[in-house]
Amino acid sequence: MSDYTSSPSVIEEICDYSLKVAAEIPWLGEPLTRGRGRAYLLQHILRNRLLSSVMRPAWTSRCPDLAVVRKTIGQMREELVYDDKIAQPHTTLLWQMGRNVGLTDDEMNTVRPVPLVEVAFNVWENIARTRHWIAGWLATSVDEFIITAMPKHNFQAEVWKRTFGLNDEQVFFFTYHTKADDDHAGRRVWEPIARHLTDDKERKDVLDGMKLVLTALRLFYQGICELGDQFD
Repeated sequence: MSDYTSSPSVIEEICDYSLKVAAEIPWLGEPLTRGRGRAYLLQHILRNRLLSSVMRPAWTSRCPDLAVVRKTIGQMREELVYDDKIAQPHTTLLWQMGRNVGLTDDEMNTVRPVPLVEVAFNVWENIARTRHWIAGWLATSVDEFIITAMPKHNFQAEVWKRTFGLNDEQVFFFTYHTKADDDHAGRRVWEPIARHLTDDKERKDVLDGMKLVLTALRLFYQGICELGDQFD
């Protein structure tokens, strides 16, 4: 049996691989168009709901670390019910951001996943329900790590201000989420992973799951790019 309890190397491997994949995802690195921006918000509305109403409950039900469970339940509450800091749920910010870029409430309320996004959703949900709970945790948090650790990408508020001609108030969704996501994922937040992976088999299971999570992330953003290019 290998001792991982004092080594953060598995976390570094997760972080390094995630950023490597992120650098190859066109939506994150290519110039943001108005179509790709609208497509992202529409498909993210569906992902946001899936993350907090389906996937996080699935893996937390198997998580033995109560501190991680409590923190995740608090995150679900902020997303779907109420964030005390801003006196509203994050979904309210998301809908307002959609209106700011020209989406209607009807478009946001009736949106359906495009095929590649639906494939990604099915992969992530399967991981959250059936794989090691840490793989499920990564499926619901790795994208949050990417947008806080990657130095330049299209989730940044300044990019949306330039593309859509918005002001600081109108891109609050992005500025606030970048700060919130730093508390939801990353080396510091993922420290429990090193404590809970106690042998080679578990480590391999989690790393294999993480790579599948990121393969699905590529599909998610590819679907958004294709939809956005149709809009453009």
